[in-house]
Amino acid sequence: MIVAHLSDLHLGHRAFDRWEQGVNLRERDLALAVQRAFEAVVEQRPDLVVITGDVFDRPDPPAAALVTLTRAIETLRSALGDTPVVMVAGARDTPRRSGDAGALAALDAFPNVEAATTMPRSIVYEQRSLHVQLIPHAAVLRNPRPLVEPDPRMRHNVLAVCGLVTDAADALPIDPTGWDYVALGSDHTHRVVAPRVAHAGSLERVGSSPWREAGEEKGFLSVDLDDGAVTFHPVAGRPVVAMAPSRAPRGDPDRIRSRFSEVVREIPGGIDRKIVRVRLRGPVPSDLVALQGLVSELSQRAVHLSVEVDDPGGRVSGAGASLSDRARGLLPADAPAGAAALLDRLLAPDSSSGEDPR
Repeated sequence: MIVAHLSDLHLGHRAFDRWEQGVNLRERDLALAVQRAFEAVVEQRPDLVVITGDVFDRPDPPAAALVTLTRAIETLRSALGDTPVVMVAGARDTPRRSGDAGALAALDAFPNVEAATTMPRSIVYEQRSLHVQLIPHAAVLRNPRPLVEPDPRMRHNVLAVCGLVTDAADALPIDPTGWDYVALGSDHTHRVVAPRVAHAGSLERVGSSPWREAGEEKGFLSVDLDDGAVTFHPVAGRPVVAMAPSRAPRGDPDRIRSRFSEVVREIPGGIDRKIVRVRLRGPVPSDLVALQGLVSELSQRAVHLSVEVDDPGGRVSGAGASLSDRARGLLPADAPAGAAALLDRLLAPDSSSGEDPR
């Protein structure tokens, strides 16, 4: 029996204030990633599809996010017939108000789709001799902790948990004995935690620091419940490039511009349509004024361009201030118009949605 395990779809995710034809580019990226992933899932012809939150990026997702998910499920139904789909809500798509069924509950109207939003659920598929227990994020945090038990009557038992399986306060300690597979969510990095226990990871590089995942492949897992083999299937997404820190001069506008141009030219395949971070070592933040025109031009080509400099520390007074505040304090009186705004944009922490991505 084959299980396809997807996680952290984050449908409805928006970032970087880049729009085309009225749609945020990153929102479109996530929708395309889900479409590609479900098409690849069909090729694996699984007997069960498990999604371990965060299915949506927030509890009240835009209509387009629901449309994307329903179309993906229809893709499965058209190709695989009655293959069941089960999903659990994560921290992002857990309803804010008690008693609210949540957006995932709308998916229960689909045949062979089961969604757990706040309470644990157990589903038995007698014809498949399969038992699936769903533990959403809210249930992981609730006291007393949910009872987690395989069904000895069934040949196969699968546990889906949106959370970690440690002894931390916000985790659910689990004994994997008796489970053919434990599908975990909430971690954006795919990894096998233990035999038959794994995080699928997210389908795209989302969150406030996509650079941390720049070198990681994104995708989903397929699991053979008979032999425990776990296989990762990559899914193409928006390229994210995090350049290593590059030495640049201080206080020399022409040389700073020249060095910055060299660094950008070193980006494999160029900067166009990518999410890019460039780090400069040596200049103080106010030196970035020299890059004003160049950065503005390149920002039109990239989906997002972040330029960072090492914090000069003791050179700038006001240790409690933000880096952009301290940089503005170093601007000369005759700084070009818009210099302060440029520093604010370049030095402000990158944010995908204003919330913790986990």
